[in-house]
Amino acid sequence: MQNRQDDYQLIIDGFKKSGRTKSFVTAVLARFAVDYDFLKILNGFYNENVLRRDTIGVIYSDEYDEYDEGYFGEDRVLFYFGVDEDWYDILTYDELCEYLQVVCEIYADIHEDKAKEVYEYMDKIKKKYGVM
Repeated sequence: MQNRQDDYQLIIDGFKKSGRTKSFVTAVLARFAVDYDFLKILNGFYNENVLRRDTIGVIYSDEYDEYDEGYFGEDRVLFYFGVDEDWYDILTYDELCEYLQVVCEIYADIHEDKAKEVYEYMDKIKKKYGVM
């Protein structure tokens, strides 16, 4: 087992290698995998109720009506990291699954004892959004 900073960098490098370069998404997902209970995070993605803190989190667009200030489109997910109002990236559900696939594969390699559960969550999330 590596240390947390090494694991974080391994995940960031994995995103770059796969062509997934939205920096706020990669930072949030890497932090979730390293600093939090990642299985609970995946359950949160499945239930569209992911962890939120002042400086890190995920918001689903269906929490807003299209006429609300701050509405960012239909079937979208916003990742924020930091305190500045424009420190965020927005993904479609397809893109969300692509980014989650990368972090899940790396997490499963690091935590082989949790790999089965990680892949089960990933399959459930993909099915929910019709991504295969």
